[in-house]
Amino acid sequence: MKKVLLINPTIQPIGVKVLSSSAEVVMAPNGEEATLISYLQSGEIAGVVTRVEKITSRVIENAPSLEVIGQHGVGVDNIDVKAATDHGILVVNAPASNFMSVAEHAVMLMLALSRRLSESDVAVRKGDFQFRERFYPEEVNGRTLFAVGLGRVGSEVARKCRLAFNMEILAYDPFISESEMAAMGVRSVSWEEGFRLGDFVSIHLPLTVETRNCIGEKELSLMKSEAFLINVSRGGVIQQDALVRVLKESRIRGAGLDVFSPEPPRAGDSVLELPNVILTPHFAGDTYEAKQRCSRTIANEVLTVLRGVLPKFLVNPGIFEDQRAFEKWAERRRPR
Repeated sequence: MKKVLLINPTIQPIGVKVLSSSAEVVMAPNGEEATLISYLQSGEIAGVVTRVEKITSRVIENAPSLEVIGQHGVGVDNIDVKAATDHGILVVNAPASNFMSVAEHAVMLMLALSRRLSESDVAVRKGDFQFRERFYPEEVNGRTLFAVGLGRVGSEVARKCRLAFNMEILAYDPFISESEMAAMGVRSVSWEEGFRLGDFVSIHLPLTVETRNCIGEKELSLMKSEAFLINVSRGGVIQQDALVRVLKESRIRGAGLDVFSPEPPRAGDSVLELPNVILTPHFAGDTYEAKQRCSRTIANEVLTVLRGVLPKFLVNPGIFEDQRAFEKWAERRRPR
């Protein structure tokens, strides 16, 4: 049996059970770089499953037998995918496992912000029942949503908001055509136009070289003073200092943040002091149901690779220049 390295705290028991059915599972006590190297440099580990641990180029360079890295989730910004590709290591993820949970979380933040949920909770606990006479919650029905990115999560948020709340849906996504958006009941708009028109601006972007800090002072200044910003993707896509400044100056109404930069926020971080922000600990996709699906999916994807079969959710398909390259790869991994 080939060996697969898991890292404490690891995936759900269902995923461990799936892996154990066809591989020998080894557990690392933590995800520190030195710890991972100590396990991987033995030349015995064929697969590793990560959650938030960083798989750096140094880790990869010290993993001579590694065939596959499985990311428990969607984003792979914690993995040096280029280094993995350069070393012939496949990277797989589980993109279809938690999008429903993340979409629900985004909608929840919209409702919580518009209904002043956090503020009213504090007021009632302090005995300030007259909060209801000073501040009025607002409906989301008929408002305008600007979805920045229309992948699995963004499109599901758009669908829910359109069908449940009769919202007008605007979106920016250079990878989806206007006709495709129209078929979804979404109007394609420019980057700037979307920020100007949205009552809610919901961010659904992966963190890449191109998207890092792509939303800054310019974009935030375009937003309506009564608008809300929602980010359930990655903290690094927004210039957090600029966001804090805009929120402090009440240039936008508020924000719902499940992700941060840095993450987790350091003690004393200004974002923690803002009264017009609802914060959650990057767990939009961590519902019980999603974690079960994700653990099962990534375990099966890793085993698929170890069997020499092309996985469904391959992050770095460029590793195979052509069909022959894949056949050679698969041939080397078939048991003799």
